[in-house]
Amino acid sequence: MNFGVIIVTYNRKSLLEECLSCVLRQSVPFFQVCVVDNCSTDGTGEYLDQLAARFTEDGGPEGGFLVFHLPENRGGAGGFAFGLERMAEGPCDWVLIIDDDAMIGRTYMERIGQAILKNHFLAYSGAVKTEGAVDTSHRRRISNPLLMTYRPVDPAEYEKKAFVYDISTFCGLVIKTSLIREIGLPKAEYFIWFDDTEYCLRLRRRSPILNVNGAVLNHKTAAPGAAPPITWKHFYGFRNSIDIGRAYSLCPPIYMAYTVLNHMAHIAIDWLQLAFRREDERTKSLRRYRMQIYRDVLAGRGRKPDGRDARYLPGSGPV
Repeated sequence: MNFGVIIVTYNRKSLLEECLSCVLRQSVPFFQVCVVDNCSTDGTGEYLDQLAARFTEDGGPEGGFLVFHLPENRGGAGGFAFGLERMAEGPCDWVLIIDDDAMIGRTYMERIGQAILKNHFLAYSGAVKTEGAVDTSHRRRISNPLLMTYRPVDPAEYEKKAFVYDISTFCGLVIKTSLIREIGLPKAEYFIWFDDTEYCLRLRRRSPILNVNGAVLNHKTAAPGAAPPITWKHFYGFRNSIDIGRAYSLCPPIYMAYTVLNHMAHIAIDWLQLAFRREDERTKSLRRYRMQIYRDVLAGRGRKPDGRDARYLPGSGPV
């Protein structure tokens, strides 16, 4: 049983170095390692080329250390689609999907492998922790198939050996390569956010996902609740979730009506707060930015997602 891993990275060289250190120290070694560099500008490309050259001379993963430099930032969705397309036809039986901020425990793949031998699922994952606490947002179940809402798996279930669920992020998800060939690639046109949700909705038609709680991943990101209230990424999340609702809701017209009303309500709430509440300029700026995102999403709701939007580039935000 050969394991591969795909890592998508962008301008986080120090995190990538730590991520790769965890990948290369696994108790069950990866047969193949694939890194997709999303057009980084911080020296990541040079670091990866040097590492690949060193492995060529001194030996590395048996199946190779593959590095791909994309000519532009295609977001997580584009990066994973690019890498998985190449891994799916390669020598690996299973592929782990992670970003550069995911630090897998030393026995992560060993524990996943043990679960594979005892079960019949086509997708597995481990427990994601942030600052030492389980982050339940990465493992969810569908709570309302009409409105396409989800609920995190209850923290108590992480006390068990394993649990079955519906929707995973790409943070520590392990997929059988034959399944990737069957269901296709993540939607690169999503650019970022909800590409993993849509992919799991396709995946679950063939298999639920088994979370192996003994396999632990340290996610080096902001703790739940500490993230900014609104960022450029939310545009893509709202836009892509509309596409998902159209494709997977039990009744797309009802889903769309609910979504339009929900977004309009948020716009109205922010407008009222701006009109009648005294707030600092930073808060006002965030409200205006959020209102604009909702307006732009509603204006484009009849179109399919088409990748990166020039109005919401990585790192942009309220002014």
